[in-house]
Amino acid sequence: MERGPEHVDAEAPVRSGADVRVAGLTWRPFGRSRPVLDRLDLTLEPGERVLLAGPSGSGKSTLLRAVAGLLLTADAGDLSGTVTVDGHEPQAVPGSVGLVLQDPGAGVVASSIGRDVAFGLENVSMPRAAMPPRVAAALREVGLTMSPDSPPATLSGGESQRLALAGALVMEPSVLLLDEPTAMLDAATAADVRSVVADVVARRGLTLVVVEHRLDGWLDLVDRLVVLDASGAVVADGEPRQVLVEHGESLAAQGIWVPGVPDPQPLALALDPAPDAAAGRVPHGRVVAAASGVRVEHRSRRLGGPSRTTLAVDGADLEARAGRSVALVGPSGAGKSSLMSALGGLTAPTRGTVDVALPLTPAETGDRAAARDRLAPPDEWSSTDLARVVAWVPQRAATALVGRTVRDDVLTTPLALGQDPAVAGRRADALLAALGLAHLAGADPRQLSGGEQRRLAMASAVAHGPALVLADEPTVGQDRLTWAAVSGVLAAARDEGAAVVVTTHDPGVVDDADRVVRVTAPAQPPPDPEPERRPVLARVGPLALLGAALCVLPLPALLDTWRQGLAVLAVELVLGLVGLIAPGAGRAPQGRLRGVLARLAPAAVAVLGVAWSAWLLGGRDLEVASGAALRVLCLLVPSAFVVGFLDPEALGDHLAQRLRLPARPVVAATAALQRLQSFDALWVELMTTRRVRGIRADRGPVARGREAVVVTGGLLVGALGQASALALAMDARGFAEARRRSWAGPAPWRLPDTLALGAGVLVIVAAVAARLLLP
Repeated sequence: MERGPEHVDAEAPVRSGADVRVAGLTWRPFGRSRPVLDRLDLTLEPGERVLLAGPSGSGKSTLLRAVAGLLLTADAGDLSGTVTVDGHEPQAVPGSVGLVLQDPGAGVVASSIGRDVAFGLENVSMPRAAMPPRVAAALREVGLTMSPDSPPATLSGGESQRLALAGALVMEPSVLLLDEPTAMLDAATAADVRSVVADVVARRGLTLVVVEHRLDGWLDLVDRLVVLDASGAVVADGEPRQVLVEHGESLAAQGIWVPGVPDPQPLALALDPAPDAAAGRVPHGRVVAAASGVRVEHRSRRLGGPSRTTLAVDGADLEARAGRSVALVGPSGAGKSSLMSALGGLTAPTRGTVDVALPLTPAETGDRAAARDRLAPPDEWSSTDLARVVAWVPQRAATALVGRTVRDDVLTTPLALGQDPAVAGRRADALLAALGLAHLAGADPRQLSGGEQRRLAMASAVAHGPALVLADEPTVGQDRLTWAAVSGVLAAARDEGAAVVVTTHDPGVVDDADRVVRVTAPAQPPPDPEPERRPVLARVGPLALLGAALCVLPLPALLDTWRQGLAVLAVELVLGLVGLIAPGAGRAPQGRLRGVLARLAPAAVAVLGVAWSAWLLGGRDLEVASGAALRVLCLLVPSAFVVGFLDPEALGDHLAQRLRLPARPVVAATAALQRLQSFDALWVELMTTRRVRGIRADRGPVARGREAVVVTGGLLVGALGQASALALAMDARGFAEARRRSWAGPAPWRLPDTLALGAGVLVIVAAVAARLLLP
């Protein structure tokens, strides 16, 4: 009798490799006229190690999702054919197929690495007591030695890949699928990841499929090379080196990075000069921007937990010169992106100075010479002033998209700067053609693939002729042909007189740079020996916090006048401020009240809207308007205090174990709430994009309000994209087939929980008293 997932044993033997059969597989995504894969046949023997290669858009990642049984998880389309693993559908035995996505951070489902690894074990209903040894063994196997309580956000790129690998291996899969696992890593870290993969696969006897654009590094670790062409058909299959001997030149011509074949030359590209461009204003070889003694710190806080300060850059110097390119290299997490952002005024340095060549700097007065000593640093410039000089290609290209169509996106900055539309249009069309995006000029940029979005971000960055081009890993995910195009655009910007700064692990980009600067991670300051005190609200369980916040729901029915509303609001504020008190010994936590005010800021818009509507519809009666506004405010204030301490992970534990709510909606909801913790960083990135594209609203409440609506829309679009990747990662670890589920975390109820719930009831009592005593 076959064992079901609910009977998984902590000491179950490790699975060996499985055979994989793909027969007649056809997949046409919704909205596409042609299939990505068309009647594909492929057989993998148990324990076989396969390297899957092909040009961009050939369907490699699609095939991995099909083998994992997840094609319809996050995408819609027409699917036919069959895929079996040891004769069963891939998801028939949860965890039998482990999939590690290209972006490992997209699949993080928990706020600690131990809990993240345990997610798959929860889905197969493993008893809580049996999880810690399995989690510890998986972390040890991939070489992650930090505490299981460590937050995933603190991991470097290589460590994030190891975490994703541990999350797959803890399920004891028979098939392991890796989607470009080393694309974002430096050479040393990539070699470490390959070594871990090789060791685990050999020891467990797993069937392995690895997708990579660059074949070198993997050839000695696999025994078979399968190559797809641009239409998704298998054009080569066999022993890796034999395949390269027979098909090497044709594979290179298709865009595959074949070892031994010289890197392509950057595409020769001559652009029409941009009207009123900043590029070329500084003489060739002279300094465009210089950072001196720069220090950059990043501060983060887990909900309800102590703040954490990470030192990204310390005492760094960097010069960017006109007509020259600089490659910033170094291990993942060394601070390359932070240093580059400080140089371009995208991030305000904690310490140090950034100077920009005087011809590029907006003077504070009309007399440029007199303003020489009073010039503001670039992080204080207005949006249009910064956009005229600086361009930015972020590592997460999706956040760089601001246009309705691909061509609109490229033209956004030139038009914002007042450049001639006809000249700017010709330049935009030339860039799109060079980057292979001309046929997509009218498409929605959010529907492009990751590689296409990165190329679009490059076109949009240089369209207006900036004097300083900052590109963060611009060639990631590109094949030989698109790599040549991206490199050609960078070279064209440099030839126009721009200073080009790139962060990269790409040896071809490094070879083309005029100067290479190695960045090393600064030594982190020792942790403060004095612990940070915890506010009262941080000591309350999530279910009690949620219950206290929901106690206010009857208030609109209880409050009639503005006096009653004001009295209840006063009670709420007193209780909330008491909750922010942090008694005991240690450092006082920072930002408690500021966080509440920040969360109330969006609510102010709703309150004003309600007040205005009530004033108009209520005969322009000020008492009616103020009463309506105070009722809404009384509903929102408790949530503003509570949500900063509401840990989604712990909330899920309580909802499932104490209220016995169904596991699937609880996990889905808490995973979505978990993503909200990253919204502040995504908001900052979106606003930075608008600033460097010249469309940030620098002044005026109406303009800023309108911009907030636009950015919120972009935030929601980005959240949907993240949700798709998260759903894929969750289902890859057995969530889709979880019939019963266990929970790695406990759900205790303590005295502070009872007191918090009592505070919520007290608000209702205050409302009843106000209704009886106040007219």
